[in-house]
Amino acid sequence: MDFIVEYLPYAVIAIVFYNIGSHIRAFQIMMNLSKDPERFIGMMKQIKDINESVDEGMPEDAIEVETEQVNNLVYAYNKLTGEFLAQAQNLHQVMNLAAARYPGKKFWHPELTKDTQTT
Repeated sequence: MDFIVEYLPYAVIAIVFYNIGSHIRAFQIMMNLSKDPERFIGMMKQIKDINESVDEGMPEDAIEVETEQVNNLVYAYNKLTGEFLAQAQNLHQVMNLAAARYPGKKFWHPELTKDTQTT
């Protein structure tokens, strides 16, 4: 009980100063925004571009690939039509073979990262 009574005033003071500091920082941000809005607009555009590049899923013109593993081979099919695309030892090879078999078409699989897609 002595511990609580002894340190409670310090906790209250810390909370009060934290809140005051938060309000001061918000005021500083608003002042900087009013002085140089173009800098903040540019920063918001950069953040938007970063968010769009991170949230990209399957491109609109890509064909989604569905795979099936039988024994030691991976078979790739067009998810919408069920058309056979290619077969290979692993997912990366099957995507490359599908791209080679159908030049000019883009293929996408949810398990692959963006840099290994054929889009």
